[in-house]
Amino acid sequence: MQITDPISNPRLFIEQTRANALQQLRPGQVVQAVVEAPASKGIAQLNVGGVSVPVKTGIQLATGQQLTLDVVKSGNMPEFQVVREATAASTRALALKDVLPKQLPLNQLLDSLKALSTPSLSGSANGGLPAGTQNAVGKLFQQLLQLTGQALPGQSNGPNGLERNLQLLASALQGEPGLTAQSGRNSGSTNELARQLSQLINQLLPTGQPVTGSAIRQAFLQSGLFMEPHLLKGLEAQQDMKGNLLKLLEMLQPMLQMGANSAAIRGDAGAALQLLAAKLFAELHQKAEGALARVQLHQLASMPDENNPRQFWQFELPIPHPDGHDEFLIQFGREAKPAGQEGDRWSVTLNFNIEPTGPVSARLSLSGEEISSHFIAEQPEGANRIEQLLPTLREAFIKAGLQVGKLSAGQGVATNKRADQPPSPLPLLDERA
Repeated sequence: MQITDPISNPRLFIEQTRANALQQLRPGQVVQAVVEAPASKGIAQLNVGGVSVPVKTGIQLATGQQLTLDVVKSGNMPEFQVVREATAASTRALALKDVLPKQLPLNQLLDSLKALSTPSLSGSANGGLPAGTQNAVGKLFQQLLQLTGQALPGQSNGPNGLERNLQLLASALQGEPGLTAQSGRNSGSTNELARQLSQLINQLLPTGQPVTGSAIRQAFLQSGLFMEPHLLKGLEAQQDMKGNLLKLLEMLQPMLQMGANSAAIRGDAGAALQLLAAKLFAELHQKAEGALARVQLHQLASMPDENNPRQFWQFELPIPHPDGHDEFLIQFGREAKPAGQEGDRWSVTLNFNIEPTGPVSARLSLSGEEISSHFIAEQPEGANRIEQLLPTLREAFIKAGLQVGKLSAGQGVATNKRADQPPSPLPLLDERA
């Protein structure tokens, strides 16, 4: 029996303190223990360093089981935490715990970028934002528009709308509302930020364009699921969603620092602009951080499970429209092929919530060259609408060269009303003995 102690010699420490070992333990030490008796009414008997001690625990233990314990609390009633061997499942669970509180739908960031791309921030104070962009960033933007309509003259020439707006925001963040977009003081950093934001916007499907198979394939490859494998192969991540989000967060960091350091104690329009600009950049950073966590969730969901080694992929496909973005969650993978069946068998699950149809879950199955689909809509009007469009869908499948099996639609509870989160392979709460 040894006590791993980074300060004292382990063997000498045990020999000198065996009789008082438990009281001398310090948080952070790792000790070995053997189960002498499993838990009965929540109390188990462990042998720790030659000392038999009762412990409270809800963990299922077996007599003779060896445990590695991390000392959480010392004193007369020490507390231990079971140290589990690092596995792919435990690593996945830890990553899940980290990203779950941060994740946000991608369309929240994209709608914020849409608000930032308003043609003119410095025009008339009565000018409004496009419909559908009244999120937190859009509302802050509207307030800035009203103030800058008084503090800053409108600019008809110069950089495009996004660059101009960012330059004016950076000027407001510095407490200098009198600077114009042509002053050039902030043009370097804001132009780089504008290019990075444009990079994210340009990754999306064009507004009003049909969604084709090649477009979905490109969105899948650029969704962020494959950033790390691509980097390992020496490929650039310039068009990768996750890579672009990481770059955006890096570029927003100086703006956050500037906002945190700004005093903004004056009572004039410059102070109000400074506070609004700081809030806007902080909100944009939160949306970008949430979008990055969302991509990481999809990466975790796409990892093969130990109990189900079949590969299933999950990613989000934002579809832009004049009022914002619709969010589609796509999950697909190869199914197990029944004995004697020829050809591969694939399944695709789509989840979306768009007006006026409402929440919908659709499952498509492709077996060889035959495709079938079933739609579940929560709203009766949505189910009727889809059912009326099934003949059109059948014609589209036939035109694509597929044999059409059963197509159906009904009303029910749509699963995954919003982008799903991967199930945790391990409990998210630490187990303590």
